Amino acid sequence: MQWSSKKTENAGHRACSDTCRPVMRIRSLIGKDILRGYPMNSKATRWSMGWAVALLLISSAAPLFGSDNSAAITQPGLLSPVQQRMQQVVSVDFKDTSIDDVLMILAKQAEVDIIKSPKVQGKVTAVLKDIPLSEALTNILDVQGFGYVATDNMIRVVPKEDIFEVRERLVSRVYRITYADVAEVEKALRSFLSEQGSISSNPGTSNIIVTDMESKIKAIDSFIEEIDRVTPQIMVESRIYDITSQDKLDIGVQWQAGTATSFGEVPTGATLGDQIGTLGNALRDSTTTPHVTGGFSGNTSNTTTSSLLRVGVLNDNINIDAILHASQEDIRAKLLANPRILVLDNQEAEIKIVEEIPYQELTETSAGGSIGTTQFRDAGVELRVTPHLTRDGLIRLQLNPKFSVRTGDVLIDTGNSSVPAQPIIATRETTTTALIQDGQTVVIGGLKKQDSRQQINKIPLLGDLPLLGGLFRFEGESTINSELVIFITPRVIINPTLSATEQKFYDGTEIPTPRLPEPKLGKMTE
Repeated sequence: MQWSSKKTENAGHRACSDTCRPVMRIRSLIGKDILRGYPMNSKATRWSMGWAVALLLISSAAPLFGSDNSAAITQPGLLSPVQQRMQQVVSVDFKDTSIDDVLMILAKQAEVDIIKSPKVQGKVTAVLKDIPLSEALTNILDVQGFGYVATDNMIRVVPKEDIFEVRERLVSRVYRITYADVAEVEKALRSFLSEQGSISSNPGTSNIIVTDMESKIKAIDSFIEEIDRVTPQIMVESRIYDITSQDKLDIGVQWQAGTATSFGEVPTGATLGDQIGTLGNALRDSTTTPHVTGGFSGNTSNTTTSSLLRVGVLNDNINIDAILHASQEDIRAKLLANPRILVLDNQEAEIKIVEEIPYQELTETSAGGSIGTTQFRDAGVELRVTPHLTRDGLIRLQLNPKFSVRTGDVLIDTGNSSVPAQPIIATRETTTTALIQDGQTVVIGGLKKQDSRQQINKIPLLGDLPLLGGLFRFEGESTINSELVIFITPRVIINPTLSATEQKFYDGTEIPTPRLPEPKLGKMTE
C-alpha cells in the first residue's frame, strides 16, 4: 500500500529550509555569550571554534540518518529528497487508529511517499507534537515490531525481520529471450522473486521485465544464461521396409561383424562368431497384443508367424547397416516409406503412415429408428519418438511403435439386418527406451505374415489340352513370408542452419539400401 502527499507547490522552498535548519541552530548557539571573553584574533580561539562548529554540525545532522537504536535503516550516500523530508516536523494524535491511516496522515504532513508491506497491520495510540518524521516513524513502528527503510524516492515500512532484505537497492532489468519459451521462463522466474519483486512480459517482443533486489537479479541473470541457449535439434530418419521371401520360414534382420542388442525382459542377444550376430530375442511389453491372427495386408489367407515385436540396435563398427538374410532361393526388400523429421530435444515426434478404413456406425433415435454415420479407423504404422541428448553426447530414444492391420470384417448380430460389417483391426504396440550414439540405428521388427499362393506352371497351349494337359502343367503351392521392419537413425543438429555439405548429406539416404550377395539372393526392389 502506498500513500503520497498532494502538497507539492512549496516543496523546493521547504526542502531548502529543512536543510538549512541545522546551520541556523549552530549560529544561534555560537552567540555573543559564548564568544564573550575570548579574543577573536587568537590562534587558539580560532582552533577551538573550528572543533566546536564541527561537533555541532555532526550532532545536528545525526537525525538525518537515524540513531543507533532506531528501527530505521537508510541507504548510504548523499541525502536524497526523501531523506531530507525525514526531518520535516509533524504532529499527530492517534487513539486506536489503524496503522494504514497513521501512515497516510504522516505521508501527507511530510509530503513523502510511503509504501507498506502487507505484513504490517495493527492499531496505533500515540500523541506526538512537533518532532521530525524520522522520530515519529521510529517511535510508532518500533513498539509494533516494524521498521522502515528510506530509499531515494520513498519510505518502505516492513517487519523488522525483513529490513535487511528490503534495504537492498531495487533494480529493474529487461531480458530478451531468444531461444526459450517466454511464458515458461516467466513462470520459472516467479519462484526467484522476493515480496518486493515484480515481473512482466511482452510476448510480442520476447522481453521479460524484472524488478527486484540486486541479489535476486544476480540469481536471475545466472538462470537466464543457463536456460536461454540454443536447443539441440535431432534429425530422426526412419526407413520402413517390407521384406519378403519365398519358401522361407525364418526371415529376420541380421548383422555382420557386430552384436545385436535387444531391450526388455530378455537378456542381450548372443554373438555368433565374428560373422553374424542375430537379433533373436523378442521384446514383450504390457501394451503388446500377445496374439494376432491374420496378416497386415488384409488377405484372409495370411497368418502371422510371430506375435512379438523385436527391438535391436546396430553397432556402429559395421560397413553394412543391415542385411536381409534368407537361406532359400529368393528375397526382396521393398522400401515403403522414408520419412525424416527434425525435432527439438525432449520433444515428441510422430510419424504416421496409415490407411483410414471407413465403417458405418448406427445411432438409435428416439423414434425407434437409426441414423448411420461414417467413422474411420486407422490401419498402418504409427511411430512416436522422443529423443533426448544427454550431457555425454549420447541420445536417449523413447520409442512407441504401433502396428495396426486389417484382418477382415465381422457382422455384429444386433437384430437389425441393415447393420454393415465392421472392420477387424489387429494392433501391436510397445514402448521402450534405447540409449545410443549419435548416428546409430535402432531396428524394430517382428510383424510377420505367411501368404500361401496357388502356383501353376504350364507350357502354353499344351498345358491346356484335355487329359494330356497334365503332362505339360505343374501345379503347386508356394509360401511367401514377409516382415515389416523399421530402421530409426537419429542425428544431432547443433546448428539449425545446415551447411551445403550437411544439406546434401541429409537429402540423401541415412540408411543405405542393403547390399545383398547376388549369387545367393535374388533381386532387390524398392
